[in-house]
Amino acid sequence: MVASAALALTLLGLAAISPVRALPITAHRFISYMNAIDKSGQTLSLSDKITYSLILSGPNPKQTRPVRARVGRI
Repeated sequence: MVASAALALTLLGLAAISPVRALPITAHRFISYMNAIDKSGQTLSLSDKITYSLILSGPNPKQTRPVRARVGRI
């Protein structure tokens, strides 16, 4: 619990740094969700904010290439 709170505070501190886009996309989404929850005005505990942000940010979605139809000669 304490370690996750320390991690969240560290990530929030990193959000104040301008090159946030250098973070992996999952961490960037986590910070975005934490900020959105803070701005929403909901009265949630820090552990709830961390939990919801982690669940919403989730793993990086797999990027798949679109399947191209092959056009062959007859």
